[in-house]
Amino acid sequence: MRELPRKWFSNSRPLPLDENRKINLSMESEINEEKTYDPDPKISERFMGRMFDQIKMPDGGRIIRLYRWDESEFDLPRDIANHNIFRLDSHGRIVWRIKRDDGRFLTWDAADQIAKRDDPNSEGFIDPFTSIGDHFFERHPLLNRGFYHPKFEIVIFDTYAPGRLLGAATNWLGYDIDPETGVATCTGEQMK
Repeated sequence: MRELPRKWFSNSRPLPLDENRKINLSMESEINEEKTYDPDPKISERFMGRMFDQIKMPDGGRIIRLYRWDESEFDLPRDIANHNIFRLDSHGRIVWRIKRDDGRFLTWDAADQIAKRDDPNSEGFIDPFTSIGDHFFERHPLLNRGFYHPKFEIVIFDTYAPGRLLGAATNWLGYDIDPETGVATCTGEQMK
């Protein structure tokens, strides 16, 4: 296992936070560039142009999603952007990086060709995960009562146990993540 690049998570110029962890610009002159900044793991924070969403795992690790803060921040490389969900152990080392199983819902070669046709400088199609769930769930099959009836019931849990899934979405499609393997299976659910 290796660690994520520190530059993704360390802000060379930390936000001026008061004792209540609120931004206080009057403290700006007191900032020490050498001082490290340890964020509250219960909330999303900004680190050098990166934010992350996270959900905690029972082993002390967490599953995180990296994303851009705004248009002024540099892009993640295409491969990382399209696989921007990671499971970290309790020491911050990578357990897995998301593996996408898009099935018949997305053909990467075709999407890359279209992206490069539209922008010759493009690395290819970029479709990062834009959200992850804040609860785990299980899908329970329902009796098929017809074409327009639900095929399953989703049961929500606050904690992870084997067999439970985590939801995620890109701008276009929904995914079920297996927290053990890191495989994100496209559900075909349209997000837009």
